[in-house]
Amino acid sequence: MANAVIHIFDVEHGACNVIKTPNAKIIMIDCGHNSTTGWRPATWIVQNKLSITNLSVSNIDEDHLSDLVNIDKKCQPETFKINPYMSPDWIERKKREGGGIGPGVQKLLELEREVFTGGSVIIDFGLERGLFNHSTAQFEDFNNLSIVTFIEYAGVGIVFPGDIEKKGWEEFLKDRNFREWLGKTKVFLASHHGRISGYCEDVFKYCSPTIIIISDKAIEHETQLHDEYAKHASGLWFGENLRKVLTTRKDGKITIEIGSDGRYTVHISS
Repeated sequence: MANAVIHIFDVEHGACNVIKTPNAKIIMIDCGHNSTTGWRPATWIVQNKLSITNLSVSNIDEDHLSDLVNIDKKCQPETFKINPYMSPDWIERKKREGGGIGPGVQKLLELEREVFTGGSVIIDFGLERGLFNHSTAQFEDFNNLSIVTFIEYAGVGIVFPGDIEKKGWEEFLKDRNFREWLGKTKVFLASHHGRISGYCEDVFKYCSPTIIIISDKAIEHETQLHDEYAKHASGLWFGENLRKVLTTRKDGKITIEIGSDGRYTVHISS
């Protein structure tokens, strides 16, 4: 089998991750863009002559969807995934109550109503994927309705938790299957761009990652100013430096490559 390759892109205060599976399928988790450099996932997909097998939207916020209009024009995904408890009407109502709808969210509503209207499609990605989400009966805020995606290949697990906050984590931890996925996780993407609201210490009773990755832009908010994550990771050596936490704001695009033998490497752009 071929390697699995995971890219965590530098999209400032946003999210965009691409998984190239061992059988060459492309899973995109969120489609934010970088407004400073102009980098956009739609352009990257086209330039690399790829097609999106599945686009999963972890959280229905504009920073996770800011390039969806271009994705739809240039490289529309074969399949689409959002939290199934959130209907387009529910999303639209909650967004209008919260202040308005941006172009990415508007395009998502259009796609949900007119294009991706069928049920779930089972796809062989050549790796294991676990998806977890809460219902609108449990939570009404978009952050805690994020989809948490786990992938696992050759014994190496990675978690993409969207913007889940502490209460959402605590509810998930009641689920034995969720805890088992955490136990396989070697690479942990910090929830909510590393802000303290997405940190839940109890998660690390079940999860002992090697490295923690934060997708965020330069520090502007007090909620970014904490160092809770570093104590939970064993770390990787980059030259002479043992790193326990990587950030897109410092390290640029971060790429994880997992071999079929379970060996994996982490590359940074900086």
